[in-house]
Amino acid sequence: MTTIGRLRICPSDIGRRVSVRFLDADQLTDVLGILDSWKGDWPHGLLQVKKKDDSFQEVISGKILAAKVIEPEIGCLDLERESETTWVPSEKENLGDWVLRYSGNESARANSCRLDGRPENSVDESLLKIIGWYKERKAPAFVQSPKPGAFDDGLKRNNFIEIAHALYMIADTQSFVEENVKVESELSDNWLNAALTSENHGARLSKELLKSGEIVKFASVINQQNEIIAIGRVSITNKLAMVTTVWVSQNNRNKGLGRQIMNTLSNEAFNLGLEKIVLQVLKSNIPAINLYQSLGYQIHHEYGYYRHNRAQLAPEVNC
Repeated sequence: MTTIGRLRICPSDIGRRVSVRFLDADQLTDVLGILDSWKGDWPHGLLQVKKKDDSFQEVISGKILAAKVIEPEIGCLDLERESETTWVPSEKENLGDWVLRYSGNESARANSCRLDGRPENSVDESLLKIIGWYKERKAPAFVQSPKPGAFDDGLKRNNFIEIAHALYMIADTQSFVEENVKVESELSDNWLNAALTSENHGARLSKELLKSGEIVKFASVINQQNEIIAIGRVSITNKLAMVTTVWVSQNNRNKGLGRQIMNTLSNEAFNLGLEKIVLQVLKSNIPAINLYQSLGYQIHHEYGYYRHNRAQLAPEVNC
């Protein structure tokens, strides 16, 4: 609730279509578009809405008369929540809409607190609780938050530093037939060994984490020496298909194997009736981003991983 009117949107709606009526120099103004960012602690802040012509409209929350989400666009909180059902941590606890996650330092995604929506208490109190929660587990305090986000100022106040900048990307599923790609419904020892030895997945990944999800498919390309030279994984729920753990061996890159793996994973989701498929990738991984964009993936929203600066050890950040 703003001081002027009804505010039916919040930071978790980043990525969704919104309609906002606000006062601009005392003139009543309407803007329709994608909520691109929210700077400042909710319900206060500066919103940025991307309009149809790709221009941006900045809106001060205190000037809003009314605002609402226009369904059925997918917001960042929708993706975050559904993603957690495809990459399930061993331990979870809620702080309001925030979610504490722990899996023994296997990956940052499974060992960080998702900051999205509204915290249980104030931002400062909730961040303090996060630090203590991970300390009890002898783990560094990590959080995952959209960029730019409503909690940026709070993170800075509480000595959290950004350690990685990543992207959520989304695409329509499509039907492909890739004869060179093998797909298995069970996690094999050979596939697991390939994932553990790949340079992109140096952090320890457990079988439990890789197998988590309602339906999981493991794709691989095998050479004439019966060696796995490319892998990929998709975990599928009734709402979402999520790609993880894509890797091509160093000596076999630039041969189209990554594209074959991605096409196959999309096909698996398509055959099960899913319309959308998503993935997470570090913003610095330009070759991977270029590949995904060539396959029709678009950036849905950006996010960062942040570590409390007193943490001594950190799991390798994998997306």
